[in-house]
Amino acid sequence: MSYSDFYMSLPLDLSGSRTKNRFRVELLWGISKLIDAHKMYEDFTVVFDFKCDIELHYQNGLDFYQIKTKNKGNYSHKTLTSCLKNSNSVLGKLYALYSPDQKIKLAIVCNKPLKIGKEEDIRPEICIGELKTEIVDDIVEKLKEELSLTEVNLENTFYICDGMDLLNPQHAILGKLVESFQEIKNEEPNNPNALYRLVSETAQKKASYEMEITDYRDVLSKKGISKSDFDKMLESHRKKSVTGIEQTKDFIKTLLPKERRIYNKALTDLLENDHSHDLNILKVSIFQFIESNEDELTNETILINVLSPVFDEEFPVEYSREMKNVFYLRLFYIYVEGGEV
Repeated sequence: MSYSDFYMSLPLDLSGSRTKNRFRVELLWGISKLIDAHKMYEDFTVVFDFKCDIELHYQNGLDFYQIKTKNKGNYSHKTLTSCLKNSNSVLGKLYALYSPDQKIKLAIVCNKPLKIGKEEDIRPEICIGELKTEIVDDIVEKLKEELSLTEVNLENTFYICDGMDLLNPQHAILGKLVESFQEIKNEEPNNPNALYRLVSETAQKKASYEMEITDYRDVLSKKGISKSDFDKMLESHRKKSVTGIEQTKDFIKTLLPKERRIYNKALTDLLENDHSHDLNILKVSIFQFIESNEDELTNETILINVLSPVFDEEFPVEYSREMKNVFYLRLFYIYVEGGEV
């Protein structure tokens, strides 16, 4: 069975309802993994909430991460393998995704250390297969019984203790995102908060996609953020990026005072929504249209007259005529100045 066929045959994550805070922690941990993976792999995709909470897909390899949060107490090997109300145990649900024929890493991620006997094991990452023999044997027997297996291999199964700030996890991720940006681009992001909103809203949109998916490539595109996607987000927030803003302001200066005021307000409103995932998708479509019709779009007036009947209906209903025109102008100037979206 091929790698992609195996993956599509796995059960979906049907964990049911989650608190708003736990969902947010899962997303932010996934973004953290996205940042880490950028340093480790030439190509990868982080998938949000499909077969598992967070998944890392890379060349012929899969990492599955099940995110757990605890306000008090710890997990032990007994609580990890306890089945309640005819449901799978925490570890059983994760191990159901394992196959000895595939390159797979399984990991439970928790904000509290694993408890071994009466002591906490404070190591950040623990291979469950390397715990004491009697503990491993107990886990193996319980998983065999729970999942009706004849063999269980725990060499690629881990417990990760990540000291997540459950009250304000976004603060740590924002700092990590800015630090990563500086390492990758050798400069600070133009607007760190806008970059954070772009990445986090994209992750939330991917996690929230609930239409049926039957093709592996669609899983990656509709539920995941690839290295290429992440690079584009970073690139869009470089200080040296061609933004089209100054050229748009110069154009607005040529208008009559009444029009100039309306267009300046429209530009301000647009910049406040510049992180919108839906608008970023629309940006790409309009940019590609401009690229394909550059010979026809000889000035700003023609640009607006050509684009309006094609794209006006694609905007949210609250977008005014002036906001749409400013949107077109910015993309036009980005294109003619040699920029990308």
